[in-house]
Amino acid sequence: MNRLIRVVALAGAVVLTLLPLRAQEPGAQAERRSAPWSKELLDLAERLPVQDGGRIKPLSTYAGFTLLRLNGVRNVKTPEGEKLTPTAWLLDVLFFPAQAQEYPSFIVQNAEAIEAIGLAHDDKKKRDRYTFAELRPGISKLLSLAHEYGSIEEKNRSGVQNQVVNLAENVLTFTRLARYLDFAQARIGVASDPAFPAAFPGAETVRFHQLVEQGPALRSSSETVGRLMDVAGSMASATGVLVFMPPTDGTAEWWTPSEALRRALEGGKPAPEHVALLRHWETLDDLRGDPAAFEREFAGLVSTSVRLAESRGEHTRIGMEVSYYRLEPLHWALLAFVLAFVAAAVLWLKPKSRPLYVLTWSSALVATALVVVAITMRCLIRERPPVSTLYETVLFVTGVGTVVALVMEWIHRQRIAVSAAAFVGLVGLFIANGYETLDKKDTMPSLVAVLDTNFWLATHVTSITIGYSAGMLAAVLASLWLLAKTLGLKRGDPAFFKGLSRMIYGVLCFGVIFATVGTILGGIWANDSWGRFWGWDPKENGALLIVISQLVILHGRMGGYLKDFGIAIAAAFGGTIVAFSWWGVNLLGVGLHSYGFTSGIQRALWIYYGIQWGICLLGVYAALRERAQARASAPAAVDLAPREPEARGSGQRGGFSPPEPSAASVQQ
Repeated sequence: MNRLIRVVALAGAVVLTLLPLRAQEPGAQAERRSAPWSKELLDLAERLPVQDGGRIKPLSTYAGFTLLRLNGVRNVKTPEGEKLTPTAWLLDVLFFPAQAQEYPSFIVQNAEAIEAIGLAHDDKKKRDRYTFAELRPGISKLLSLAHEYGSIEEKNRSGVQNQVVNLAENVLTFTRLARYLDFAQARIGVASDPAFPAAFPGAETVRFHQLVEQGPALRSSSETVGRLMDVAGSMASATGVLVFMPPTDGTAEWWTPSEALRRALEGGKPAPEHVALLRHWETLDDLRGDPAAFEREFAGLVSTSVRLAESRGEHTRIGMEVSYYRLEPLHWALLAFVLAFVAAAVLWLKPKSRPLYVLTWSSALVATALVVVAITMRCLIRERPPVSTLYETVLFVTGVGTVVALVMEWIHRQRIAVSAAAFVGLVGLFIANGYETLDKKDTMPSLVAVLDTNFWLATHVTSITIGYSAGMLAAVLASLWLLAKTLGLKRGDPAFFKGLSRMIYGVLCFGVIFATVGTILGGIWANDSWGRFWGWDPKENGALLIVISQLVILHGRMGGYLKDFGIAIAAAFGGTIVAFSWWGVNLLGVGLHSYGFTSGIQRALWIYYGIQWGICLLGVYAALRERAQARASAPAAVDLAPREPEARGSGQRGGFSPPEPSAASVQQ
């Protein structure tokens, strides 16, 4: 079922959502953070390993994508003007939830969603951010509407309905995080149960870690076990949002506090490290008002967690992932591509400027190197080949396209390919950034079962993606050729168009090899996974379309049916075929490859189709115009040519006959 099922499953949390975020004495003031989180503490927190979506990742990654999903960006500004990083925001939600509910953490794309839940928005824009405190009066109706809209397929919902659904999910995520440490604050009275005094002699109250520690001893009372199992069940929703306990029994799934209690009550002996982790969280909650002591205790929490994760071999890549998001290589690559694109645009106005050429080339080279660094780091973090998700196809297509373009520029030195590299890099990283913002999910997730094989990812998927890259680069070069012809650029420089035509042809040859090999390898993989080589699946058909279209272009050139104009128009049109195979078939949501479905890109795809088809029509117009001009100039050339005298008595025009000899000459 769709993602709304999760909202329906969490609908029982509405009572918790409407309760105060911290249990307080009447009239008591909620505790607030007295100073910014220290850099040392944030560094510790970022490196805390957690499990989310089946993958072990640093807390900073979890916090970053959680905040992106709620807020649309990876930062939030407090009412006091402090700009919080994702990790700082998450620490506030966990330890100072009453304060965090005053942060504008919820992006609402359409104010009609606010009206739908009965709230006013007079002082807000149509698209604006809201605090939890502002949304709280309408949360009950919000969850009710989300439950109602859950019966509607996502693609059939209106924009407001989708916004209500997303907002409900985000509110529940925030609530679960804000209530995560309820287990750490709990004090259970010993006198409340007959079995407690025996397990905790002399104590008046016990804490959660003590329940886990003495869980096996409490099993003697079925009534006690039943009550504590109910406690564990009631905590499951809140504690399930952040999983931080690496198990010691070899199982893949990490434990939540409620899972640790359940296992202890079922007779499993709790590991001392698990008890220590729970005690660390409890102590941290107690030390919220003492920054120095809090930091020391957090260091103990991270140390214990890292030790457990290392014993399972699950901590080796945490540091690299933290470094990857800190370095932001793709962000800097995008800026470098922007610089390269601007320099290339000016270079076309001043084509003989050596400094501009060097700036364009060096900026594109640095940006490409940063993309390669990003792809390499992601491979090392995941221990996977470079392509395993739709997001990674964008990075790989961008990287391959810019590398190939720069190599062509190094060979031809015509200032064409380097401009194409700047354009491909800029558009590619813009799409990657937009995809991440739209999808709002971890871009390095655990793979679906059919993709969980490094061999086929390294062969079929990588090969077919190189084919995508070549097809898109050929379309860019062909579009440049057609636009130059249409606008009359480089009219007196036939070498420009000849060189560009050779580039288009070379890239198509390069692409058809990888597209064909990748398609064949995909069939072999399908036979291995699904028991058939070919099943006319939409994704398979799309790959075949790429191969056929590129072969048609190359054979048309060999047979003389396609000249330079025809090849350029066909290659530009081929870009839409590649885009359809790459993205379009995923929008169908059917077939064995529907795991790649991503909503929200259909409009962008049709815009691209329209642009490419428009360029193709311009190319047809330019070709017809050039042909008409050639025909018009042909008669003029004949009229201006010198005329030869007519041959006398021959009936021929324009020929030459020697003069007839005279009678005297004959007699002589």
